[in-house]
Amino acid sequence: MIKFFRRIRYDLMKKNKTGKYFKYAIGEIILVMVGILLALQVNNWNEQRKMNSQEQELLDGLEVEFTINFNRLENVLQLHQNSIDSANKIMTYFNTDISDIPEVKFDSLQFHIQNVWTFNPRKGLLNSVITSGQINLISNVELKNQLASFEDMVNDMEQEIQEISLLGTQFYSTTSEYINIGKQNALGYKTFVNEGFQSDYDRFFKDFRVYNYINNETTWSYDLLGEEIELMRSIKRILELIKQELN
Repeated sequence: MIKFFRRIRYDLMKKNKTGKYFKYAIGEIILVMVGILLALQVNNWNEQRKMNSQEQELLDGLEVEFTINFNRLENVLQLHQNSIDSANKIMTYFNTDISDIPEVKFDSLQFHIQNVWTFNPRKGLLNSVITSGQINLISNVELKNQLASFEDMVNDMEQEIQEISLLGTQFYSTTSEYINIGKQNALGYKTFVNEGFQSDYDRFFKDFRVYNYINNETTWSYDLLGEEIELMRSIKRILELIKQELN
């Protein structure tokens, strides 16, 4: 093709048709530029299509990961709500007559209070996406921001859990003076229970330290529950945005 154009230019110069030669040369330059622009456009289109395919694959994986996190957090939320409800209930028995209340009821309430439930999110793909810079493949700005802030929200929750765990340790060391822990654990797990050791809930409900431990732990638990609810909203929003992009 280039030889063909060159031959035409040569014939025009040979016949001294300089004006036509320059017009033809300009037309040839324009034609070459158009060809280059078309090639660049095709290349950009191919690159964009490749990036879109990578983004879709990435979103598929994140949808799976955050669906798992949603289910895990939903379970932890329910357990924490049960723990708070149990704490509020058991607080009503301090300095009251408990003679007609079966001991197993207190054991059940204690079981829910003494356990610290933790949310362990699955975030292997998310961490890889952020550290590798692949998060820039995600075109939705809100989704990108939600994903980037997820780790900070989880870290804030973990700080609350550490405080609750510390209070729980202090609470356990005090209540173990009055309670046969084996009976409480037997409500949820297989464990050895020595019936020769009896719980003393009369003393338990007269100990001001126990009252304060439960009160403080419940306060922290409410804070934790609030952060978990916020995180749940964030996960829901992330899943909504992912579905929008996949559709």
